[in-house]
Amino acid sequence: MKHRLLVILLSILFVACESYDCTLNNYVGMYGAFDRDGVAVSIQDTLTITACKAGPVLLNRSVNTSKLNLPLSYWQDEDTLVFHIKGKNQANEEYLIRDTVWIKKSNQVHFESPDCPATLFHTIQDVRSTNEIIKSITVVRSSVNYELTTNLQIHLF
Repeated sequence: MKHRLLVILLSILFVACESYDCTLNNYVGMYGAFDRDGVAVSIQDTLTITACKAGPVLLNRSVNTSKLNLPLSYWQDEDTLVFHIKGKNQANEEYLIRDTVWIKKSNQVHFESPDCPATLFHTIQDVRSTNEIIKSITVVRSSVNYELTTNLQIHLF
């Protein structure tokens, strides 16, 4: 009888314990791709992207860059990204081109379980940029979450 009661109590304990699997891919990043006249291209020169003019480096000295994966700020309604493109012209003279991109967005807290860390999802509302090398930017998918899909199409001159 004691053995039977012990088995029943242990069964109840195991059933009562809930195991919640947190999402393994819990990185929330904005994805972008470059194109020129509708054809996918890559920036051959050295590309560095910072938050604001001298802010944290988000992408450091990337070469032959065709796609981007960048974090967005948690609580700001607008992020400022500065694209620094450094290279050499045909006369072997160095140049530096800067384009600034402003991303207006809303932030939503995403909560799965007390066992999992909370994350922030974003909804891109508007994008604008200076026009040194960036011709325009199209929002392909406004929702920035766990999905690994292109959010911005960056059209180059």
